[in-house]
Amino acid sequence: MVLMILLTLAGSPVTATSDETVFVHEWGVVSIDEVIPMAQGAQQGYLDEHGMLLPYYPMIVDAPVLWFHGPEFTGTLTVEVQNGYFSLLIPLPVSESIDDESIPVFSEGDNYTAVWKDLVFTDAASINSDRPSDRISAPGDSAEDGFEWAMPFWREVPALTVTYEAGNFADRFIYYECSASNLFDQREPSESYQRRSLVFHEEEGELKADLVVDPGNRIRIELAVSDEGILEVLSEWGNDNFLEEEIEALWKTWKPSIMTRCIQDEEVIVLFPLTDQQVESISTIDLHTDQGYTVQYYRLFLGMGSV
Repeated sequence: MVLMILLTLAGSPVTATSDETVFVHEWGVVSIDEVIPMAQGAQQGYLDEHGMLLPYYPMIVDAPVLWFHGPEFTGTLTVEVQNGYFSLLIPLPVSESIDDESIPVFSEGDNYTAVWKDLVFTDAASINSDRPSDRISAPGDSAEDGFEWAMPFWREVPALTVTYEAGNFADRFIYYECSASNLFDQREPSESYQRRSLVFHEEEGELKADLVVDPGNRIRIELAVSDEGILEVLSEWGNDNFLEEEIEALWKTWKPSIMTRCIQDEEVIVLFPLTDQQVESISTIDLHTDQGYTVQYYRLFLGMGSV
């Protein structure tokens, strides 16, 4: 069995008491169909008139998406990849000045770390993003805008706007791509989805889904493939900690790929949530606020693979 894991600056922030809480919400995808597993946010390509995802060329785009909620604040974000590397960072971290000796993206042993300093989080609505041209490694120029089709979904989330003045960047999210080398102790990840999972397949030219309620005994419940039904399952996997718009962005981003693989390529696709331990084995995130706010993290990585 082969599996793929789903994984503006507008004035100064208001002053508030240090007992306020900032919430960091993150979902992503990790693909292990490739030789090197990758955490993904979207796949490259373009949508046709039938909602199918047609690739520019055979390549996987890797990354989770992060949103920030709560009071306005300033701070530093650090993302560390465990025993792996970054393939894309949006925005690309840069040194504060030519005299700044700190390196915003660096390796330490088998881990890679990215640091964004002097971030400003506000309720401002303006967007100024360099898009995927901030890629730090790419096979060619045509790869740079390959998943821009998904970004409007991510901007529908009513999150704080992130301004990174050093990178001339303002957007609703921060995006990073990374490898996921040590996701499973065993060769096959089949034991990783002991909770409910979804199995998508084609039937008479339509996308169908089964909700697996007992993986050990292979008990399934046929599920009508409505957006509402899928969103309800995804929200449950996120322990109802995510905004409706975040779950909708997740499904809008990955539905085209599932449809294409099932209907066009005649694959059977399984979708399931990773455990907290597996998510932490891919990457860790740390947000330090200058105001001393408490930070709460909610992370949802999904597994998606061909069976």
